[in-house]
Amino acid sequence: MDIPKQKLVITVSLVGLLMVLITVFSVYHTQHLGHAYLQYPLFLYGTTILALVIGGFIVFLFEQKINDQQLVKLLALLPQDEKKLLKILFERKEIEQKKLGTLTGLSAVKVSRVVARLEQRGVIEKKKQGYTNLIFLKL
Repeated sequence: MDIPKQKLVITVSLVGLLMVLITVFSVYHTQHLGHAYLQYPLFLYGTTILALVIGGFIVFLFEQKINDQQLVKLLALLPQDEKKLLKILFERKEIEQKKLGTLTGLSAVKVSRVVARLEQRGVIEKKKQGYTNLIFLKL
């Protein structure tokens, strides 16, 4: 898996910061608060919330990479003509049906059939626009 160095550094730094904060809070709690057990749940809730926030941020950093990998796996299952069409739609999100034929190298009839199959499955949406259709990716 090809992970950008910057994202990896940010992730490791955040996890390290979380470990340091938990250690500092634990030492502070045992030295200064002693047997004040009432404040321990607040410490626990605070560190849990902080850990969830940092975890959510890390997931956000890697979300696009996860989506790209899922896309590659999905495209591997599809027929060649559908792959060509969907690759273009993933890049552009919407395109005229006439341009799809030009960009994929498929005939107008073949593009029309592939569009109809994908629309039937709910992957794309087709809207009339003048003499052609505008194709939208619904994913």
